[in-house]
Amino acid sequence: MAKRKTSGAGRRRAGNRRSGGHQRRATVRRSPQDNVRVSAAWVVERTLDSRAPVETFLAPVMVRFDERDLALLQELVYGTLRWLRRLDDVITRAASRGLDAIEKPLWAPLRIAAYQLLFLDRVPAHAAVHEAVEQAHQLTHRGAASFVNAVLRRIARASRLEDWPVEIKDPARRLAVEWSHPDLLAQRWLQRFGESGARDLMRNNNRHRPLQLLAFRHRGGREVVAEELIEAGLDVEPSQWAPLGLTVRRGNPLTTECFRHGRIYIQDEISQLSALLPPPRAGERVLDAAAAPGGKSLALYAWEPEVQLTLADLSASRLGRLRENLQRLDLDLPLTVADAGAPPWAAPFDRVILDLPCSGTGTLRKNPELKWRLSGSEIGRMSSTSRRLLKGSAPLVAPGGLLVAITCSVEVEENEEVVNAFLADLGKDFRPAPLADWLAPPAARGVVAPGLWRVLPEDDHDGFTVHVMERFR
Repeated sequence: MAKRKTSGAGRRRAGNRRSGGHQRRATVRRSPQDNVRVSAAWVVERTLDSRAPVETFLAPVMVRFDERDLALLQELVYGTLRWLRRLDDVITRAASRGLDAIEKPLWAPLRIAAYQLLFLDRVPAHAAVHEAVEQAHQLTHRGAASFVNAVLRRIARASRLEDWPVEIKDPARRLAVEWSHPDLLAQRWLQRFGESGARDLMRNNNRHRPLQLLAFRHRGGREVVAEELIEAGLDVEPSQWAPLGLTVRRGNPLTTECFRHGRIYIQDEISQLSALLPPPRAGERVLDAAAAPGGKSLALYAWEPEVQLTLADLSASRLGRLRENLQRLDLDLPLTVADAGAPPWAAPFDRVILDLPCSGTGTLRKNPELKWRLSGSEIGRMSSTSRRLLKGSAPLVAPGGLLVAITCSVEVEENEEVVNAFLADLGKDFRPAPLADWLAPPAARGVVAPGLWRVLPEDDHDGFTVHVMERFR
C-alpha cells in the first residue's frame, strides 16, 4: 500500500495561500522540480499512447537531472503508472465528469499532480497544483487551466485515498479500481486466489521493488561485490532467494566502478533463480534458445563458468543488446540469430532453456505500463507462440536432458495449459522433472506440482513460473 501521510493540513493551507498566483504567469519562475513534473507527464503520456516500454521514453529524459530530481522523476512516472486507474477514479469524481469529457492533453498533468497529492509526503501541495495549472495554460487555454486548478484543489482538500472510497458492488471491479488493475486481471485472480489472495497480489504489484544484482562466482561472488559496493557508499544485502543475488537498499550501482568493470548485472533475484532449476553442472551443454537480453544465461554462467553455453534469439536487435551486455561483462559467448520454433542445430543439448513470450503479469511492479495493455486475445496469441517454440526446440534435448520453460507470468494459460498441450503431443518422450528431489530451501518452497515451480510477486522480487521437463528417451 502507498505510504500514508501523517498530516496534509499544512500542505493544503500552503496550496490555498498560493492559489491566487496561478493567473500571473509572467512572474512564475520554474524550478528544477517543476521541470521534473513536466518531464514525468510527458513520459507517462507517451508510454500510454504507445506499445513501447516506459524505459523507451524515460531513459532519454533521465540524463537531464541530478540524483535528487531523478529520484522524483522515477517516483512520479512509475507511481502514476502503477496507480493510474485509482488516480483516474479520484480525478473524475473531483471533476464530476468522466475522463472522456476532459481534454486529453490535461490527463497526464492531472494524473501526475493527483499522484503527488494522494501518495507523496514531501511534495508541497501548492507545487503540485501550480505546475499542473501551468502545464494546462501551455497545452490548452485559460479555461482548462482554471478547471485543472479547481479539480486539484478539491483533491488537495481530501488528500488521502480513504477520502475517496471505492463503492462499487461488483467485487472484481471494486478490487480493480481500488488497487488499480484492469478488470481482466481482477476477474482472473479473484477466481484463482480468492478475494484476499487477489488483493495481496495487487497490493504487491503496486509496491516499489528494490534493484537487485547478480554477482559472478569466478569474480569473487556476492561477498566481494558487496564489500566493494558498500565502500562506494551503497547499502546492499544478500538476496533472500538467489544464491548470487544482492538487494540494493540505498544508492545507485550503475554509477559504480563495480558496474562499469562488469562485475555485476542488474537482474531480479527470482529471475536469477529460475535459471538454476536445477543448478547446472560443469561441462553441461546448454542452449538458451530465446536468450536476449541474456539474464538466464548470465545466471547460469555466474553460478558455473564451466557450463558450455550457446545463446540464440530470433531478433537481431535484441541480440545486439545482449552483445552489449556481454561486452560490458567481458564475456565471450557464442551468439546466433535463430528461431526456437525451427532451430538450425542438429547436435543435442543437455539442457534447452526457453524464456517464453508472455504477458509479464509477474513483473508489473517494474513494468506497470503492461497492466494497461493486457487483453485476453493477446494472452491467447502468446500462448500459441509458446507451444510452437516448445515443440520446435524439444528435439534438441538429449536423452536424460532437460527442457526448461520459463515465463515472468503467473497466468495458467501461459504456463500450465501450454505445457500440458506440449506433453499431450510429445508426452511419449518427456515427463515432469522431480524438482522437489533436486532443490533445497529456499528454492524448494516454489515447487507447487511435479516439474512446476512458481513464485508470486512479493517481498523484494518479481513473480516467475518455471516448468522443468525431463527427456527420458
